[in-house]
Amino acid sequence: MDNNLPKPPKAVGNYTTIKKIDNLIFTSGHVPITDDIKYIGKIPNEQSTEDGYKAASLCAELTLATLSEKYNVEKLTPVNVVGFVNCSDDYSDHPKVLNGFTDKLEEYFNSKATRSAVGVSSLPMNVSVEVQTIFYIDE
Repeated sequence: MDNNLPKPPKAVGNYTTIKKIDNLIFTSGHVPITDDIKYIGKIPNEQSTEDGYKAASLCAELTLATLSEKYNVEKLTPVNVVGFVNCSDDYSDHPKVLNGFTDKLEEYFNSKATRSAVGVSSLPMNVSVEVQTIFYIDE
């Protein structure tokens, strides 16, 4: 696995960051915050679409870090990605933001996941993006 991945996040509430049922692995929503980087604020007012793309890419790195703590990522296949974009009511470039996540996945996997890109009026800690996933593991 990529040693350049950030430290995986820990749960900050009453939930687990990862759960396996049969051959499916579900991740909780990952947000673009590390010890060094924080993408906070609405897109496009406080963060640009390009910054949103970078935030979503960081969410992917954090998701991969979480997965790699317990599983061999080479045995995983991305199945589904649901991304939430903290944005103004008139914003419509959600897919461009979420491309940051799926483009990062493409660096690790040959298979594409299904995806939803959803605009919302707020997210926890006022983060710009939050992404949750489902992966299949071939055991």
